[in-house]
Amino acid sequence: MLAARSLLGALALAAATAPAGASLDARALRLREEALALVAGDDEAGLARAAALLEEAARLEPRLHQARADRALVELLVAAARRDEATRLEDGTALSQSGRDLRERALDELRPLVRANPGDAAVVRALAVYYGLDGNAAQAARLVGQARAAGSADPWIDFAELAARAGETSRAESVPLLAAFVASHSALVRPRMMLARALLDLGRAGEALAALDDLLAASPDHARAKRLKETILAPPPARMEVRPAPVDAPPPRPPGLLPRKRPGGR
Repeated sequence: MLAARSLLGALALAAATAPAGASLDARALRLREEALALVAGDDEAGLARAAALLEEAARLEPRLHQARADRALVELLVAAARRDEATRLEDGTALSQSGRDLRERALDELRPLVRANPGDAAVVRALAVYYGLDGNAAQAARLVGQARAAGSADPWIDFAELAARAGETSRAESVPLLAAFVASHSALVRPRMMLARALLDLGRAGEALAALDDLLAASPDHARAKRLKETILAPPPARMEVRPAPVDAPPPRPPGLLPRKRPGGR
């Protein structure tokens, strides 16, 4: 609970950050704060709701460019989740392409914001998460350093650093990194999903199930976690095994007549 309050406090501080000048629309600020709180839960419905709230906030207050940066962050998280899930499907081509398209759309939204507001906390956060999820450790480290030099305590900045480090290491090496991050950032659900997948890839299905149960306790509506859990618990597919005839089997014989019963029952 303390971790959740700390996270919400950090997000509220970020949401209150506004461009210099006249005060911004209060309703737009409230919508943005509500959306940022939903992003931590990481479930599909919550992320979709967060994107809609941020779009409405940007419409109500065009000067609130942070809402557009946050919407790009949401799209980057959804895009990465789609690409990860696609790798576990027999034919995940369409889902993977959907993730790539959404990532490109998020980048298209971010580029003008980066040019106009390169030092804005929301813009730096979204860009750092993009580089972290993309495995570009050098760029992620640059932006993480920039954010921390500005005094940021944003958990998503820590996540960007984690994602970049996990992408550089093997599955076996990434598990302790992810487990430590989950312990210190319990309010963020995305690292819990990453930990469950890493454990499953190592063949540690029991530990993966335990990680998913912990995730679902924190985010009960997390559809991707439910699907992964169902996959782990599903029985193996039935296999038909055709056995060859033994080598010493007697040769087939032509059909003949059955013996008749003798009269009198003898």
